[in-house]
Amino acid sequence: MLLPTQDRPVRRLTLGLLVAGPFLFGLWAVLLGQDGNWDLRNYHWYNAYAFLTGRWGMDVAPAQVASFYNPTLDLPFFLAAQVWPARVVEFLLGSIQGANLVLLYGLAWTVQRPATPEGRRALVALAVAVCGMVGGGQVGLLGTTFYDNVISLFVLGGLLVAIGGGQLGGEGAAWTAPGGPAFRRVALAGLLVGSGVGLKQPTIVFAVGTCAAFLLAGGAPWRRLFLSFFFGLGVLAGMALFSGHWMWFLWSHFQNPLFPYFNNVFHSPWGTPDPYRDDKFIPKGALAAAAFPFAWARDPKLVGEIIFRDYRVLAAYVVLLLTGTMALVRWVRGLFAVQAPVVDTTGHARARRYLLLAGALSYLVWLKLFAIYRYLIPLEMLAPVLILAAVSLWPAPARARGAFIALLLLLLAVTGQSGTWARVPWGERPFGAKVSEVQAPVLPRPDHTVILMTGYAPTSFLIPGFPPQIPFLRVQSYFIHPDQGDILLNRQMRQRIDQGIANGDDFYLLVAHWETWTMDQILPRYGLKGAGEPCQPVTSTLDEPMLLCRIIPLQPAAARDMNPVN
Repeated sequence: MLLPTQDRPVRRLTLGLLVAGPFLFGLWAVLLGQDGNWDLRNYHWYNAYAFLTGRWGMDVAPAQVASFYNPTLDLPFFLAAQVWPARVVEFLLGSIQGANLVLLYGLAWTVQRPATPEGRRALVALAVAVCGMVGGGQVGLLGTTFYDNVISLFVLGGLLVAIGGGQLGGEGAAWTAPGGPAFRRVALAGLLVGSGVGLKQPTIVFAVGTCAAFLLAGGAPWRRLFLSFFFGLGVLAGMALFSGHWMWFLWSHFQNPLFPYFNNVFHSPWGTPDPYRDDKFIPKGALAAAAFPFAWARDPKLVGEIIFRDYRVLAAYVVLLLTGTMALVRWVRGLFAVQAPVVDTTGHARARRYLLLAGALSYLVWLKLFAIYRYLIPLEMLAPVLILAAVSLWPAPARARGAFIALLLLLLAVTGQSGTWARVPWGERPFGAKVSEVQAPVLPRPDHTVILMTGYAPTSFLIPGFPPQIPFLRVQSYFIHPDQGDILLNRQMRQRIDQGIANGDDFYLLVAHWETWTMDQILPRYGLKGAGEPCQPVTSTLDEPMLLCRIIPLQPAAARDMNPVN
Protein backbone atom coordinates (compact mmCIF):
# COMPACT_ATOMS: atom_id res chain seq x y z
CA MET A 1 0.00 0.00 0.00
CA LEU A 2 1.56 3.31 -1.14
CA LEU A 3 -1.17 5.57 0.28
CA PRO A 4 -1.91 6.46 3.91
CA THR A 5 -4.72 4.39 5.36
CA GLN A 6 -5.33 6.28 8.62
CA ASP A 7 -4.95 9.93 7.60
CA ARG A 8 -7.92 10.34 5.25
CA PRO A 9 -7.43 14.04 4.35
CA VAL A 10 -3.85 13.36 3.27
CA ARG A 11 -4.98 10.23 1.46
CA ARG A 12 -7.56 12.20 -0.54
CA LEU A 13 -5.07 14.96 -1.31
CA THR A 14 -2.41 12.49 -2.39
CA LEU A 15 -4.75 10.45 -4.54
CA GLY A 16 -6.17 13.56 -6.19
CA LEU A 17 -2.73 14.93 -7.05
CA LEU A 18 -1.49 11.59 -8.37
CA VAL A 19 -4.55 11.24 -10.61
CA ALA A 20 -4.59 14.84 -11.84
CA GLY A 21 -0.81 15.34 -11.96
CA PRO A 22 -0.08 13.60 -15.28
CA PHE A 23 -2.83 15.59 -17.03
CA LEU A 24 -1.46 18.83 -15.61
CA PHE A 25 1.84 18.01 -17.23
CA GLY A 26 -0.08 17.35 -20.46
CA LEU A 27 -1.53 20.86 -20.26
CA TRP A 28 1.95 22.21 -19.54
CA ALA A 29 3.22 20.53 -22.71
CA VAL A 30 0.51 22.27 -24.74
CA LEU A 31 1.38 25.64 -23.20
CA LEU A 32 5.03 25.17 -24.14
CA GLY A 33 4.09 25.01 -27.83
CA GLN A 34 4.26 22.54 -30.69
CA ASP A 35 7.34 20.38 -30.81
CA GLY A 36 9.65 21.08 -33.74
CA ASN A 37 12.88 19.49 -32.54
CA TRP A 38 15.75 18.54 -34.85
CA ASP A 39 15.32 14.80 -34.29
CA LEU A 40 11.60 14.95 -35.11
CA ARG A 41 12.46 16.56 -38.42
CA ASN A 42 15.37 14.23 -39.03
CA TYR A 43 13.94 10.81 -38.21
CA HIS A 44 11.14 10.43 -35.65
CA TRP A 45 8.47 11.25 -38.21
CA TYR A 46 10.10 9.68 -41.26
CA ASN A 47 11.06 6.38 -39.60
CA ALA A 48 7.48 5.63 -38.55
CA TYR A 49 6.21 6.60 -42.00
CA ALA A 50 8.82 4.44 -43.73
CA PHE A 51 8.09 1.45 -41.51
CA LEU A 52 4.34 1.59 -42.08
CA THR A 53 4.59 2.18 -45.83
CA GLY A 54 7.42 -0.24 -46.55
CA ARG A 55 9.88 2.25 -47.98
CA TRP A 56 12.90 0.09 -47.19
CA GLY A 57 14.53 -0.70 -50.50
CA MET A 58 13.08 2.47 -52.03
CA ASP A 59 14.86 5.18 -50.01
CA VAL A 60 18.50 5.14 -48.96
CA ALA A 61 19.46 6.75 -45.63
CA PRO A 62 17.31 9.90 -45.96
CA ALA A 63 17.41 10.41 -42.16
CA GLN A 64 21.20 10.01 -42.10
CA VAL A 65 22.49 7.55 -39.49
CA ALA A 66 19.13 7.66 -37.69
CA SER A 67 17.49 6.02 -40.72
CA PHE A 68 18.47 2.73 -39.10
CA TYR A 69 17.00 3.36 -35.64
CA ASN A 70 14.24 1.13 -34.31
CA PRO A 71 10.97 2.85 -35.35
CA THR A 72 8.77 1.10 -32.76
CA LEU A 73 8.80 3.98 -30.27
CA ASP A 74 7.78 6.46 -33.00
CA LEU A 75 4.71 4.55 -34.16
CA PRO A 76 2.17 5.64 -31.49
CA PHE A 77 2.91 9.34 -32.03
CA PHE A 78 2.72 8.97 -35.82
CA LEU A 79 -0.54 7.01 -35.73
CA ALA A 80 -2.15 9.36 -33.20
CA ALA A 81 -1.21 12.30 -35.38
CA GLN A 82 -3.17 10.82 -38.28
CA VAL A 83 -6.38 11.11 -36.24
CA TRP A 84 -6.21 13.94 -33.72
CA PRO A 85 -5.26 17.62 -33.83
CA ALA A 86 -1.73 18.62 -32.91
CA ARG A 87 -2.70 20.02 -29.51
CA VAL A 88 -4.46 16.79 -28.56
CA VAL A 89 -1.42 14.74 -29.54
CA GLU A 90 0.89 16.99 -27.53
CA PHE A 91 -1.47 16.80 -24.53
CA LEU A 92 -1.55 13.00 -24.64
CA LEU A 93 2.23 12.76 -25.00
CA GLY A 94 2.77 15.21 -22.15
CA SER A 95 0.32 13.30 -19.96
CA ILE A 96 2.16 10.04 -20.59
CA GLN A 97 5.40 11.75 -19.67
CA GLY A 98 3.68 13.19 -16.60
CA ALA A 99 2.92 9.68 -15.35
CA ASN A 100 6.50 9.61 -14.06
CA LEU A 101 5.09 11.57 -11.12
CA VAL A 102 3.26 8.48 -9.86
CA LEU A 103 6.36 6.29 -10.05
CA LEU A 104 8.53 8.87 -8.32
CA TYR A 105 5.96 9.10 -5.56
CA GLY A 106 6.05 5.31 -5.16
CA LEU A 107 9.84 5.29 -4.96
CA ALA A 108 9.94 8.17 -2.49
CA TRP A 109 7.32 6.46 -0.32
CA THR A 110 9.24 3.17 -0.38
CA VAL A 111 12.67 4.51 0.62
CA GLN A 112 11.37 6.24 3.75
CA ARG A 113 11.60 4.47 7.08
CA PRO A 114 8.60 2.16 7.69
CA ALA A 115 8.05 3.73 11.11
CA THR A 116 7.43 7.18 9.57
CA PRO A 117 3.82 8.32 10.16
CA GLU A 118 1.79 7.63 7.03
CA GLY A 119 0.54 11.17 6.56
CA ARG A 120 4.04 12.65 6.73
CA ARG A 121 5.36 9.84 4.55
CA ALA A 122 2.84 10.63 1.80
CA LEU A 123 3.45 14.40 1.90
CA VAL A 124 7.22 13.93 1.75
CA ALA A 125 6.84 11.49 -1.15
CA LEU A 126 4.65 14.01 -3.01
CA ALA A 127 7.16 16.81 -2.49
CA VAL A 128 10.04 14.65 -3.67
CA ALA A 129 8.09 13.47 -6.73
CA VAL A 130 7.17 17.01 -7.75
CA CYS A 131 10.78 18.09 -7.36
CA GLY A 132 11.84 15.26 -9.66
CA MET A 133 9.29 16.29 -12.26
CA VAL A 134 10.17 19.98 -12.59
CA GLY A 135 13.82 19.57 -13.53
CA GLY A 136 15.34 21.62 -16.31
CA GLY A 137 15.83 18.59 -18.54
CA GLN A 138 12.45 17.00 -17.96
CA VAL A 139 10.43 20.17 -18.50
CA GLY A 140 12.34 20.95 -21.68
CA LEU A 141 11.37 17.52 -23.00
CA LEU A 142 7.65 17.78 -22.20
CA GLY A 143 5.60 17.09 -25.30
CA THR A 144 8.66 16.32 -27.43
CA THR A 145 9.51 13.20 -29.37
CA PHE A 146 12.94 12.64 -27.83
CA TYR A 147 11.13 10.18 -25.52
CA ASP A 148 13.78 10.19 -22.79
CA ASN A 149 10.99 11.05 -20.33
CA VAL A 150 8.86 8.25 -21.79
CA ILE A 151 11.62 5.66 -21.47
CA SER A 152 11.99 6.83 -17.87
CA LEU A 153 8.64 5.16 -17.15
CA PHE A 154 10.27 1.79 -17.81
CA VAL A 155 13.36 2.61 -15.75
CA LEU A 156 11.52 4.05 -12.76
CA GLY A 157 8.86 1.35 -12.99
CA GLY A 158 11.53 -1.35 -12.97
CA LEU A 159 13.19 0.20 -9.91
CA LEU A 160 9.87 0.41 -8.06
CA VAL A 161 9.15 -3.26 -8.74
CA ALA A 162 12.70 -4.21 -7.73
CA ILE A 163 12.63 -2.53 -4.31
CA GLY A 164 8.95 -3.00 -3.43
CA GLY A 165 6.78 -5.81 -2.21
CA GLY A 166 7.92 -6.30 1.38
CA GLN A 167 5.74 -6.71 4.44
CA LEU A 168 6.73 -3.54 6.30
CA GLY A 169 5.50 -0.63 4.26
CA GLY A 170 6.02 -2.30 0.92
CA GLU A 171 9.74 -2.70 0.38
CA GLY A 172 12.51 -5.26 0.04
CA ALA A 173 10.77 -8.44 -1.15
CA ALA A 174 13.73 -9.18 -3.41
CA TRP A 175 15.85 -9.69 -0.27
CA THR A 176 13.29 -11.12 2.16
CA ALA A 177 10.86 -13.24 0.12
CA PRO A 178 11.55 -16.90 -0.75
CA GLY A 179 13.68 -17.48 -3.82
CA GLY A 180 10.94 -18.14 -6.34
CA PRO A 181 8.79 -15.06 -5.71
CA ALA A 182 11.88 -12.86 -5.30
CA PHE A 183 13.41 -14.01 -8.57
CA ARG A 184 10.12 -13.57 -10.42
CA ARG A 185 9.87 -10.04 -9.03
CA VAL A 186 13.34 -8.99 -10.18
CA ALA A 187 12.79 -10.67 -13.56
CA LEU A 188 9.71 -8.49 -14.01
CA ALA A 189 11.74 -5.45 -12.99
CA GLY A 190 14.39 -6.41 -15.52
CA LEU A 191 11.71 -6.89 -18.18
CA LEU A 192 10.59 -3.29 -17.66
CA VAL A 193 14.10 -1.86 -17.83
CA GLY A 194 14.97 -4.09 -20.79
CA SER A 195 11.86 -2.89 -22.62
CA GLY A 196 13.22 0.63 -22.29
CA VAL A 197 16.50 -0.54 -23.78
CA GLY A 198 14.66 -2.22 -26.63
CA LEU A 199 12.79 0.96 -27.45
CA LYS A 200 15.79 3.28 -27.05
CA GLN A 201 19.29 1.82 -26.92
CA PRO A 202 21.00 4.46 -24.70
CA THR A 203 18.81 3.16 -21.85
CA ILE A 204 21.42 0.39 -21.63
CA VAL A 205 23.22 2.52 -19.03
CA PHE A 206 20.35 1.95 -16.59
CA ALA A 207 20.10 -1.74 -17.46
CA VAL A 208 23.76 -2.25 -16.55
CA GLY A 209 23.55 -0.13 -13.40
CA THR A 210 20.35 -1.67 -12.06
CA CYS A 211 21.55 -5.19 -12.77
CA ALA A 212 25.01 -4.78 -11.23
CA ALA A 213 23.60 -3.11 -8.12
CA PHE A 214 22.15 -6.45 -6.95
CA LEU A 215 25.68 -7.79 -6.61
CA LEU A 216 26.58 -5.08 -4.08
CA ALA A 217 23.36 -4.46 -2.18
CA GLY A 218 23.94 -7.11 0.46
CA GLY A 219 22.73 -10.59 1.27
CA ALA A 220 24.20 -14.03 0.77
CA PRO A 221 26.55 -14.25 -2.23
CA TRP A 222 24.40 -16.84 -3.99
CA ARG A 223 21.30 -14.70 -3.53
CA ARG A 224 23.03 -11.62 -4.93
CA LEU A 225 24.15 -13.62 -7.94
CA PHE A 226 20.70 -15.06 -8.64
CA LEU A 227 18.97 -11.70 -8.21
CA SER A 228 21.34 -10.17 -10.75
CA PHE A 229 20.99 -13.19 -13.05
CA PHE A 230 17.21 -13.18 -13.14
CA PHE A 231 17.10 -9.42 -13.49
CA GLY A 232 19.46 -9.76 -16.47
CA LEU A 233 17.21 -12.41 -18.01
CA GLY A 234 14.32 -9.97 -17.73
CA VAL A 235 16.40 -7.27 -19.41
CA LEU A 236 17.19 -9.56 -22.33
CA ALA A 237 13.53 -10.53 -22.65
CA GLY A 238 12.46 -6.87 -22.72
CA MET A 239 15.06 -6.06 -25.34
CA ALA A 240 13.94 -8.98 -27.48
CA LEU A 241 10.30 -7.96 -27.10
CA PHE A 242 10.72 -4.44 -28.46
CA SER A 243 13.86 -4.57 -30.58
CA GLY A 244 14.33 -8.22 -31.52
CA HIS A 245 12.42 -7.75 -34.77
CA TRP A 246 14.51 -4.72 -35.68
CA MET A 247 17.85 -6.26 -34.77
CA TRP A 248 16.96 -9.23 -36.95
CA PHE A 249 16.02 -6.87 -39.79
CA LEU A 250 19.34 -5.04 -39.51
CA TRP A 251 21.25 -8.30 -39.32
CA SER A 252 19.52 -9.86 -42.31
CA HIS A 253 19.90 -6.73 -44.45
CA PHE A 254 23.15 -5.19 -43.23
CA GLN A 255 25.00 -7.99 -41.37
CA ASN A 256 25.05 -5.89 -38.20
CA PRO A 257 22.18 -6.05 -35.64
CA LEU A 258 23.10 -2.56 -34.40
CA PHE A 259 23.91 -1.05 -37.80
CA PRO A 260 25.73 1.19 -38.25
CA TYR A 261 26.94 1.28 -34.64
CA PHE A 262 29.90 -0.87 -33.64
CA ASN A 263 30.64 -1.63 -37.26
CA ASN A 264 34.28 -1.85 -36.24
CA VAL A 265 33.17 -5.12 -34.61
CA PHE A 266 30.62 -6.43 -37.13
CA HIS A 267 32.38 -5.18 -40.31
CA SER A 268 29.24 -4.80 -42.37
CA PRO A 269 30.14 -4.00 -45.99
CA TRP A 270 27.27 -1.48 -46.03
CA GLY A 271 29.23 1.00 -43.90
CA THR A 272 32.76 1.91 -42.96
CA PRO A 273 34.52 -0.16 -40.26
CA ASP A 274 33.93 2.51 -37.61
CA PRO A 275 31.96 2.55 -34.32
CA TYR A 276 29.84 5.56 -35.43
CA ARG A 277 29.58 6.58 -31.76
CA ASP A 278 29.15 10.19 -30.68
CA ASP A 279 31.79 10.45 -27.96
CA LYS A 280 32.56 14.15 -28.14
CA PHE A 281 30.86 14.86 -24.79
CA ILE A 282 32.74 12.22 -22.78
CA PRO A 283 35.21 13.92 -20.39
CA LYS A 284 38.86 13.17 -20.95
CA GLY A 285 40.77 11.95 -17.93
CA ALA A 286 39.92 10.92 -14.38
CA LEU A 287 39.99 14.45 -12.92
CA ALA A 288 37.69 15.80 -15.63
CA ALA A 289 35.32 12.87 -15.06
CA ALA A 290 35.28 13.41 -11.29
CA ALA A 291 34.51 17.12 -11.68
CA PHE A 292 32.10 16.65 -14.58
CA PRO A 293 28.82 17.46 -12.73
CA PHE A 294 30.36 20.73 -11.54
CA ALA A 295 31.63 21.50 -15.05
CA TRP A 296 28.31 21.06 -16.81
CA ALA A 297 26.54 23.02 -14.08
CA ARG A 298 28.61 25.99 -15.29
CA ASP A 299 28.49 25.14 -19.00
CA PRO A 300 25.55 22.93 -20.07
CA LYS A 301 26.95 22.75 -23.61
CA LEU A 302 29.37 20.16 -22.21
CA VAL A 303 26.50 17.64 -22.10
CA GLY A 304 24.26 18.67 -24.97
CA GLU A 305 23.23 21.12 -27.63
CA ILE A 306 21.13 23.62 -25.68
CA ILE A 307 21.38 25.95 -22.71
CA PHE A 308 19.56 24.79 -19.58
CA ARG A 309 20.18 24.77 -15.85
CA ASP A 310 19.56 22.00 -13.36
CA TYR A 311 21.46 20.94 -10.26
CA ARG A 312 19.60 17.77 -9.28
CA VAL A 313 22.21 15.31 -10.50
CA LEU A 314 25.00 17.48 -9.07
CA ALA A 315 23.26 17.59 -5.68
CA ALA A 316 22.73 13.82 -5.68
CA TYR A 317 26.37 13.36 -6.70
CA VAL A 318 27.62 15.38 -3.73
CA VAL A 319 25.17 13.82 -1.27
CA LEU A 320 26.08 10.28 -2.33
CA LEU A 321 29.80 11.08 -2.04
CA LEU A 322 29.25 12.41 1.47
CA THR A 323 27.13 9.39 2.37
CA GLY A 324 29.77 7.01 1.05
CA THR A 325 32.48 8.83 2.98
CA MET A 326 30.46 8.59 6.20
CA ALA A 327 29.91 4.87 5.61
CA LEU A 328 33.64 4.38 5.00
CA VAL A 329 34.55 6.21 8.21
CA ARG A 330 32.09 4.08 10.18
CA TRP A 331 33.58 0.93 8.66
CA VAL A 332 37.14 1.97 9.54
CA ARG A 333 36.12 2.81 13.09
CA GLY A 334 34.40 -0.56 13.32
CA LEU A 335 37.69 -2.29 12.58
CA PHE A 336 39.14 -0.94 15.81
CA ALA A 337 36.00 -1.07 17.93
CA VAL A 338 35.62 -3.60 20.70
CA GLN A 339 32.11 -4.38 19.50
CA ALA A 340 31.38 -4.44 15.78
CA PRO A 341 28.76 -1.88 14.67
CA VAL A 342 25.28 -3.18 14.00
CA VAL A 343 24.54 -3.46 10.27
CA ASP A 344 20.94 -3.07 9.18
CA THR A 345 20.13 -6.18 7.13
CA THR A 346 16.38 -5.67 6.81
CA GLY A 347 14.76 -5.78 3.43
CA HIS A 348 14.06 -2.05 3.64
CA ALA A 349 17.73 -1.24 4.27
CA ARG A 350 18.89 -3.40 1.38
CA ALA A 351 16.25 -1.96 -0.94
CA ARG A 352 17.41 1.55 -0.11
CA ARG A 353 21.05 0.54 -0.55
CA TYR A 354 20.20 -1.08 -3.87
CA LEU A 355 18.51 2.08 -5.15
CA LEU A 356 21.52 4.23 -4.24
CA LEU A 357 23.90 1.79 -5.90
CA ALA A 358 21.71 1.52 -9.01
CA GLY A 359 21.71 5.30 -9.40
CA ALA A 360 25.46 5.62 -8.86
CA LEU A 361 26.41 2.74 -11.16
CA SER A 362 24.05 3.91 -13.92
CA TYR A 363 25.66 7.35 -13.75
CA LEU A 364 29.15 5.85 -14.09
CA VAL A 365 28.12 3.78 -17.12
CA TRP A 366 26.51 6.89 -18.69
CA LEU A 367 29.71 8.84 -18.07
CA LYS A 368 31.75 6.17 -19.85
CA LEU A 369 29.45 5.59 -22.82
CA PHE A 370 27.68 8.86 -23.66
CA ALA A 371 27.85 11.84 -21.25
CA ILE A 372 24.85 13.28 -23.13
CA TYR A 373 22.45 14.82 -20.63
CA ARG A 374 19.22 13.78 -22.37
CA TYR A 375 20.11 10.14 -21.81
CA LEU A 376 20.37 10.87 -18.07
CA ILE A 377 16.85 12.28 -17.68
CA PRO A 378 15.63 9.26 -15.64
CA LEU A 379 18.43 9.99 -13.16
CA GLU A 380 17.54 13.69 -13.04
CA MET A 381 14.02 12.63 -12.06
CA LEU A 382 15.32 10.08 -9.58
CA ALA A 383 17.88 12.42 -7.98
CA PRO A 384 15.52 13.81 -5.28
CA VAL A 385 14.60 10.25 -4.29
CA LEU A 386 18.29 9.35 -4.02
CA ILE A 387 18.90 12.42 -1.88
CA LEU A 388 16.04 11.42 0.41
CA ALA A 389 17.35 7.87 0.71
CA ALA A 390 20.96 8.91 1.28
CA VAL A 391 20.37 11.67 3.82
CA SER A 392 18.21 9.31 5.89
CA LEU A 393 21.44 7.34 6.54
CA TRP A 394 23.29 10.30 8.01
CA PRO A 395 24.13 10.19 11.74
CA ALA A 396 22.09 13.28 12.56
CA PRO A 397 18.80 13.97 14.36
CA ALA A 398 15.72 13.27 12.27
CA ARG A 399 14.59 16.89 12.51
CA ALA A 400 17.91 18.14 11.16
CA ARG A 401 17.86 15.61 8.32
CA GLY A 402 14.32 16.62 7.41
CA ALA A 403 15.14 20.32 7.40
CA PHE A 404 18.20 19.73 5.20
CA ILE A 405 16.22 17.68 2.69
CA ALA A 406 13.39 20.22 2.55
CA LEU A 407 15.75 23.16 2.01
CA LEU A 408 17.79 21.34 -0.63
CA LEU A 409 14.73 20.17 -2.59
CA LEU A 410 13.30 23.70 -2.50
CA LEU A 411 16.54 25.13 -3.87
CA LEU A 412 16.65 22.51 -6.61
CA ALA A 413 13.04 23.22 -7.58
CA VAL A 414 13.45 26.99 -7.86
CA THR A 415 16.86 27.07 -9.55
CA GLY A 416 16.04 24.79 -12.50
CA GLN A 417 15.67 26.39 -15.90
CA SER A 418 14.51 24.38 -18.90
CA GLY A 419 15.92 24.73 -22.37
CA THR A 420 14.22 24.17 -25.70
CA TRP A 421 14.97 22.11 -28.76
CA ALA A 422 12.68 24.30 -30.89
CA ARG A 423 9.00 25.00 -30.43
CA VAL A 424 6.99 26.22 -33.40
CA PRO A 425 3.60 27.94 -33.71
CA TRP A 426 0.61 25.64 -33.67
CA GLY A 427 -0.69 24.67 -37.10
CA GLU A 428 -4.36 25.06 -37.86
CA ARG A 429 -4.62 21.52 -39.12
CA PRO A 430 -3.84 18.28 -37.31
CA PHE A 431 -0.67 16.31 -37.69
CA GLY A 432 -0.82 13.20 -39.81
CA ALA A 433 0.59 13.47 -43.30
CA LYS A 434 0.26 17.18 -42.66
CA VAL A 435 2.64 17.24 -39.69
CA SER A 436 4.52 19.94 -41.50
CA GLU A 437 1.66 21.08 -43.76
CA VAL A 438 4.13 20.47 -46.57
CA GLN A 439 3.68 22.50 -49.72
CA ALA A 440 5.93 21.02 -52.40
CA PRO A 441 6.19 21.90 -56.10
CA VAL A 442 4.15 19.75 -58.47
CA LEU A 443 6.38 17.19 -60.19
CA PRO A 444 5.30 16.39 -63.75
CA ARG A 445 6.47 12.75 -63.82
CA PRO A 446 6.39 11.29 -60.30
CA ASP A 447 6.66 7.72 -61.66
CA HIS A 448 9.96 8.69 -63.31
CA THR A 449 11.44 10.97 -60.68
CA VAL A 450 14.36 10.51 -58.28
CA ILE A 451 15.07 13.01 -55.50
CA LEU A 452 18.53 13.26 -54.01
CA MET A 453 19.36 14.78 -50.63
CA THR A 454 22.62 16.37 -49.47
CA GLY A 455 23.88 18.31 -46.50
CA TYR A 456 23.29 17.92 -42.80
CA ALA A 457 19.94 19.65 -42.30
CA PRO A 458 17.03 17.44 -41.17
CA THR A 459 14.75 17.20 -44.19
CA SER A 460 13.31 13.67 -44.18
CA PHE A 461 10.13 14.84 -42.42
CA LEU A 462 9.16 16.43 -45.74
CA ILE A 463 9.11 13.11 -47.60
CA PRO A 464 5.47 12.19 -46.73
CA GLY A 465 4.40 15.39 -48.50
CA PHE A 466 5.67 14.07 -51.86
CA PRO A 467 4.09 11.44 -54.11
CA PRO A 468 4.82 8.07 -52.46
CA GLN A 469 6.35 6.49 -55.57
CA ILE A 470 9.33 8.86 -55.56
CA PRO A 471 12.54 7.42 -54.03
CA PHE A 472 14.82 9.60 -51.90
CA LEU A 473 18.57 8.96 -51.85
CA ARG A 474 20.79 10.85 -49.40
CA VAL A 475 24.13 10.81 -51.18
CA GLN A 476 25.94 12.93 -48.57
CA SER A 477 25.35 13.63 -44.88
CA TYR A 478 27.10 13.28 -41.54
CA PHE A 479 26.60 9.53 -42.06
CA ILE A 480 27.59 8.92 -45.64
CA HIS A 481 29.88 10.61 -48.15
CA PRO A 482 31.18 9.68 -51.62
CA ASP A 483 34.71 9.78 -50.20
CA GLN A 484 33.89 6.62 -48.25
CA GLY A 485 34.42 4.73 -51.47
CA ASP A 486 32.93 1.38 -52.34
CA ILE A 487 30.79 0.70 -49.32
CA LEU A 488 27.57 -0.96 -50.43
CA LEU A 489 25.36 2.04 -49.61
CA ASN A 490 27.42 4.21 -51.94
CA ARG A 491 27.39 1.48 -54.58
CA GLN A 492 23.62 1.10 -54.26
CA MET A 493 23.07 4.82 -54.79
CA ARG A 494 25.51 4.91 -57.69
CA GLN A 495 23.63 2.09 -59.39
CA ARG A 496 20.24 3.70 -58.79
CA ILE A 497 21.43 7.04 -60.18
CA ASP A 498 23.10 5.47 -63.22
CA GLN A 499 19.94 3.49 -63.94
CA GLY A 500 17.83 6.62 -63.61
CA ILE A 501 20.07 8.52 -66.00
CA ALA A 502 19.90 5.67 -68.50
CA ASN A 503 16.09 5.61 -68.22
CA GLY A 504 15.76 9.35 -68.69
CA ASP A 505 14.29 9.95 -65.22
CA ASP A 506 13.84 13.43 -63.78
CA PHE A 507 16.28 14.28 -60.99
CA TYR A 508 15.83 16.82 -58.22
CA LEU A 509 17.82 17.84 -55.15
CA LEU A 510 16.13 18.49 -51.80
CA VAL A 511 18.47 20.73 -49.83
CA ALA A 512 18.56 23.52 -47.24
CA HIS A 513 19.31 26.92 -48.72
CA TRP A 514 22.46 27.18 -46.59
CA GLU A 515 23.79 23.92 -48.04
CA THR A 516 23.43 24.58 -51.77
CA TRP A 517 27.21 24.36 -51.97
CA THR A 518 26.72 20.60 -52.15
CA MET A 519 25.28 21.03 -55.64
CA ASP A 520 28.72 21.93 -56.98
CA GLN A 521 30.85 19.78 -54.68
CA ILE A 522 28.86 16.55 -54.25
CA LEU A 523 26.56 16.06 -57.26
CA PRO A 524 29.37 15.89 -59.86
CA ARG A 525 30.73 12.88 -57.98
CA TYR A 526 27.58 11.11 -59.14
CA GLY A 527 27.56 12.48 -62.68
CA LEU A 528 24.99 15.22 -62.01
CA LYS A 529 24.87 19.01 -61.85
CA GLY A 530 22.39 21.79 -61.27
CA ALA A 531 20.07 22.59 -64.18
CA GLY A 532 20.74 26.31 -63.86
CA GLU A 533 17.12 27.04 -62.97
CA PRO A 534 15.74 28.75 -59.86
CA CYS A 535 15.03 26.30 -57.06
CA GLN A 536 11.46 26.00 -55.79
CA PRO A 537 10.61 26.30 -52.07
CA VAL A 538 9.25 23.37 -50.07
CA THR A 539 7.44 25.00 -47.16
CA SER A 540 6.32 23.57 -43.83
CA THR A 541 5.30 24.68 -40.36
CA LEU A 542 8.24 22.91 -38.72
CA ASP A 543 11.10 24.75 -40.37
CA GLU A 544 12.03 27.51 -42.76
CA PRO A 545 11.56 26.64 -46.45
CA MET A 546 13.81 24.02 -48.00
CA LEU A 547 14.68 24.03 -51.68
CA LEU A 548 13.85 21.60 -54.47
CA CYS A 549 16.25 22.09 -57.35
CA ARG A 550 16.13 20.39 -60.74
CA ILE A 551 19.38 18.64 -61.61
CA ILE A 552 20.60 17.07 -64.84
CA PRO A 553 23.35 14.66 -65.92
CA LEU A 554 26.80 15.97 -66.66
CA GLN A 555 28.08 15.76 -70.19
CA PRO A 556 29.65 12.31 -70.73
CA ALA A 557 33.16 13.69 -71.14
CA ALA A 558 32.86 15.84 -68.03
CA ALA A 559 31.44 12.94 -66.09
CA ARG A 560 34.50 10.81 -66.94
CA ASP A 561 36.84 13.57 -65.84
CA MET A 562 35.18 13.87 -62.41
CA ASN A 563 36.26 10.36 -61.37
CA PRO A 564 32.88 9.39 -59.84
CA VAL A 565 32.43 6.80 -57.12
CA ASN A 566 32.89 3.29 -58.51
